[in-house]
Amino acid sequence: MAELPNTRLRAVCPSPAQYPEIQGNEGCAAVTEDWSGAAFDPARDRLLIAGGGHGGYAGNEVYVLDLGTLALFRLNAPSTPVRDGCQFDGTYADGRPVSRHTYDHLAWLPGQGRLFMVGGSRWQCGYFIGDAWTFDPAGNAWVEKSYTGGPKATFGLGVTHDPNTGLVYAHDDYDLYSYDPVADRWTRRTQNQSGPGDYKSAVIDARRKRYLYYVPDDRTLFWYDISSATGAPVRQSGATSGCAFMDTYAAGWEYDPVLDRLVAWNGGDTVYLMDPDTRTCTAVTHTGGPAAMGNGTFGRFRYSTASQVYVTCNDVDQNCHALRLSPPTSIFRDGFQSGDTSAWSNAVP
Repeated sequence: MAELPNTRLRAVCPSPAQYPEIQGNEGCAAVTEDWSGAAFDPARDRLLIAGGGHGGYAGNEVYVLDLGTLALFRLNAPSTPVRDGCQFDGTYADGRPVSRHTYDHLAWLPGQGRLFMVGGSRWQCGYFIGDAWTFDPAGNAWVEKSYTGGPKATFGLGVTHDPNTGLVYAHDDYDLYSYDPVADRWTRRTQNQSGPGDYKSAVIDARRKRYLYYVPDDRTLFWYDISSATGAPVRQSGATSGCAFMDTYAAGWEYDPVLDRLVAWNGGDTVYLMDPDTRTCTAVTHTGGPAAMGNGTFGRFRYSTASQVYVTCNDVDQNCHALRLSPPTSIFRDGFQSGDTSAWSNAVP
């Protein structure tokens, strides 16, 4: 991975001297340490990060890594005064959502130009909440949205935006749900008699029009055909090969439209490329990858279609990093070959 200079998140965190009440047990380190994610705005080529929650950190500010300027900055000030999210239905006194673990519960809504956030483990009590919010970066405005008919309030919901239909998908312990951001409406799409439980991670393959997820220590890939915006899809599954990233639900993974692969990473130098048709993974080593975060990467590993790089901000005390994979050639159609020259170190956009 290539380090992006001057992108340490701690440098733009709210000052502990100015905001002592939001520091919790960890301070702003919890933005990346505590089961938190991010979403990517492809139109503006930037990563939006939000996290904290439970007893770790009460700050509900949003951070941005801008690939156009290679700058990381904080969009807004944290809410004060803070208060327990369980006693006040998940909001601070200013009406904004309390800080929470964001897991893989963040998505970008391109049609609305908004960050979408679902549920999470609330400051200060830690209990999960069933709610949904959008954040307007330009107007610095949070708006609470409907959660009527939404998935069970838990973690590992696999919140993912479908670029083909504009819907957002999420999966609770049993069923798949879709959210229509235009109508502000949730729809339960399946009636499964069994399910994966909480520990899962999801991604959308836009070319094959599939919502895919896995649960750790299984290495079985599950998916739904979401080509219909209103249909009742049937869950399908198949064994995978070589996909060691599936041993943890907290890995970051993305569909790469150039390589036509699912690309996964959870720290270190190893990147996994999964063929969606054969479900076979190739582990590729690229030196310079940042260390794994103990509580996971989740959505903090994202692909930029404009810059054609993967970016991650994995530690508030380290620079963000970028990875550029090889341009599409026959090696990706015939099987990944050794000796590839792509690396984190060649990744600066």
